[in-house]
Amino acid sequence: MTQLSGPDRRWLDAAARLARSALGASPGHLPAAALVVDEELQLLFGRGITGRTVPFAEPQAVEEARGTARGRTLYTTLEPTSLWGRTPPSTEAIIKAKLARVVIGCANPDHSQSGQGIVRLRSAGIDVLLAEHEPSHRLYAADRLTFAKNRPFVTGKLLVSRDGMIGRSDTKNAVPGGPQAQRFVEMLRATSDGTMIGAQAAKVDDPKLFVRIKGLDTRIYQRFVVVGARGVDTELNLIAGVSGHPTAIISVSEREFDVPDAVDIIVTDGRNGRPDLSRAMAAITARGVVNLLVEGGAKLIEGVIAAELMDRFHLIQTDSVTGRGGIPATMLGGIDGRLRAAGLVEVDQRTLGPDKLRTFERER
Repeated sequence: MTQLSGPDRRWLDAAARLARSALGASPGHLPAAALVVDEELQLLFGRGITGRTVPFAEPQAVEEARGTARGRTLYTTLEPTSLWGRTPPSTEAIIKAKLARVVIGCANPDHSQSGQGIVRLRSAGIDVLLAEHEPSHRLYAADRLTFAKNRPFVTGKLLVSRDGMIGRSDTKNAVPGGPQAQRFVEMLRATSDGTMIGAQAAKVDDPKLFVRIKGLDTRIYQRFVVVGARGVDTELNLIAGVSGHPTAIISVSEREFDVPDAVDIIVTDGRNGRPDLSRAMAAITARGVVNLLVEGGAKLIEGVIAAELMDRFHLIQTDSVTGRGGIPATMLGGIDGRLRAAGLVEVDQRTLGPDKLRTFERER
């Protein structure tokens, strides 16, 4: 077995960058990218990426190489599958193409299948290197958690004013972010499998939770409205509007909801009229959601944090000042302290135009 070289790492880095564009674009499939490369010439002959109609990246890369893959190297972010299903496994396309070497960024995050693709390729005489490539590993952090805990990888976001508020109690207006902050939030939606919002937070702004970024505006993600004891306004855009996005209400009891037939009702156990969020997450996972974005409001965000379900959190601090009548981001002290108390540590900080983005992640 050969060792990982500098060029190997660069090609895997390129594959990982390509695979990131598949996040949110390939529901039901792990996002992956593959490159067919001539190692001696350091030239690319074919590439593949998972998508809505492309379950595996490796066969696509081989096909794009147009019969020139023989004796060359395949770089792939994810271990090729060896299980037969509706389509042949990607290992068979690799073997048929007579590739000489396969460099894999990350093993299959499903422990029941991990290593099987490597064994199949090696049994066919192919030199296989499992690189344990960090950018590839990060691509599948959500999948590893879902396989291990039967819940999505949960990312939260809040926009807060400079004085730590999320809106005003008198006008019911949420704190607005600048254009760059709004684009960042839409990118979060576009790269997620689903987005969740509390019914009362949705009532404030009546959002559609759309993506308006050209090229990403056709991606389909699921929308979930969490209903507490105060019920839900069924005339909200999220419920009564036509969007093309699968939408579901999460509630604690068999209430009668006057909603379109296209809107599903997910019933879970709960307390004080509020759904048990752990059970809700399991139900969401059963719908194929691996990456879930929680958009608010403050009560839902606090509930997710308190249930130890928050894995990543984006705090967008705007340049505005709310002043008297402001609604605090948390009722349990400052939002920074609340995140740290929940085991989330700051890992990144950058600007979004006039606003500041701070990212927190759970310590593992």
